[in-house]
Amino acid sequence: MKFMNKVEIIDTTLRDGLQNQEKYVDLNAKKYILDGLLESGIKRIEVGSLSHVKYVPQFKDIDDFLRIIPKREDVEYTVLALNKKAIERLIALREEGVQVDRVLTGQIATSDSYAMKNMRSTHDKLFKEAEENVKLLHDAGIKTVVGNIGTIFGCPIEGKMDINKAYDFVDRMFEIGFDQVEHSDPDGIATPVEVYNYFTTILKKYPDKNKHIFHVHDIRGTGIALYLAAMQAGVTNFETTVGSIGGQIANFMDNSPVVGAGEYYFKTKYTGLVSTEDFVTLLNDMDIDTGIDEKKLYPLNKKMKKILGRELHSLTSDLFNSL
Repeated sequence: MKFMNKVEIIDTTLRDGLQNQEKYVDLNAKKYILDGLLESGIKRIEVGSLSHVKYVPQFKDIDDFLRIIPKREDVEYTVLALNKKAIERLIALREEGVQVDRVLTGQIATSDSYAMKNMRSTHDKLFKEAEENVKLLHDAGIKTVVGNIGTIFGCPIEGKMDINKAYDFVDRMFEIGFDQVEHSDPDGIATPVEVYNYFTTILKKYPDKNKHIFHVHDIRGTGIALYLAAMQAGVTNFETTVGSIGGQIANFMDNSPVVGAGEYYFKTKYTGLVSTEDFVTLLNDMDIDTGIDEKKLYPLNKKMKKILGRELHSLTSDLFNSL
């Protein structure tokens, strides 16, 4: 088996990871997590969401958080900003001097049902809004604007999806000006063969590897296998979270019901992404350069259990922290 020499990790603990938590994580704790990620050598970090506090109260402090994160020329900070109001907030914050290098906008699932439940909109409206958002962000000086294509392989509502719809959505994303596409399997339903075939096709048409990110929710325990299959096809950018946290936006916060994203899709407690520390440990053991020290992630996992008040899911952290 042949793999590339270097893999890029985009850690999304502070956004996808925290949006799923039913306990509010305060500003100091968020900063503690960020410092731990930076200390481990992670240089690409998704730091939060500018979504409306009504739907995602976890990020009610995002403006203040962005004001206190350390400015680093060697670090890329990403935020989620899905509509014009969020982008206008972001532009104002950048004028204050906050560092935001990359923006995720245009979350468009190939499943009509999933798009309507999560984004409360149709595909046509979502693409139209995404096109407007891309232009607005580029005009504001954001060099990297990324769009998410979800339910590529399957949907928790509709089941298996037609892969040709995903190919069409990728074309549309690049046509309207996105710099990168985040290819997402929120159901964790893909097989390694499906992933390999999909990215082989994608990279033949769009060979610039920097344009593609793979994002898998490890619901079925096959996430790392899917990432290795994507690597075989040539993918080099992967999203992960410490302790494999993340998933659908929480519909409870500190024991109180909130709007969130409605009823949860999955009853299992494992709804997050591939564990950052598990994936990094494997890659480092394979002599693939990540630039990340996994041994500094294990104690962060342990502290995050206290911050979140719950168990996390990472085999390598569990092993290290038990020694």
